[in-house]
Amino acid sequence: MQQYTLNITNREGTGRGVARRLRAEGRIPASLYGQGNARSISVSAVDFRTLNREIGGGAALVELTDEKGESALCLVQDVQYHAVKSTVDHIDFQEVERGHAFTTKIPVHLTGEDDCVGVRNGGGIIDHKSHEVEIRCRPSKLPDHVNADVTNLEIGEAIHISDLPVLEDVEYLGEPAQVVVSCQAPTVAAEADDDAVAADEVPATKVSDADAAE
Repeated sequence: MQQYTLNITNREGTGRGVARRLRAEGRIPASLYGQGNARSISVSAVDFRTLNREIGGGAALVELTDEKGESALCLVQDVQYHAVKSTVDHIDFQEVERGHAFTTKIPVHLTGEDDCVGVRNGGGIIDHKSHEVEIRCRPSKLPDHVNADVTNLEIGEAIHISDLPVLEDVEYLGEPAQVVVSCQAPTVAAEADDDAVAADEVPATKVSDADAAE
């Protein structure tokens, strides 16, 4: 597990006016939720963009350090974006306790898509139903993702949570029978065939004598 760092600044003021001023200064208002308490903070927008690029969409722990030198190990719990500008409006960080198990979600990455038996031999379609799975582990064991290998999937087959790779000291919390990814039969060709059959079954229009004469 790779751990990241981010500097934060504590803030006392809250509300829309304070948030607007922070954003104008190039900072993002945020909340840090700890063990039964919460505090208002802000982070540099540039630093957070850099952090997002480094993490690359995986699960990660971030050590936040404030201006007093106090630190907290956290998850990026939620990121709120501006509806039009796509800039970050607010961030929620959730503190985790070192050495103690916690619950979070990690992304599921698919491998073997180009070699999938059902796709290659039967024209099947990969249906990635669960892009994340919930897990429980200690901070030091947090994986940034889990792989689901679809190479051997035939049409009609699926990979469930119970089929995911065993990760050291990581517990999957979802229903074991929950489908993560499946290989579905092709539908476009079937629909085209149905349309062709329907067209063949349309009765021919009777031509009247007058029409024939014309």
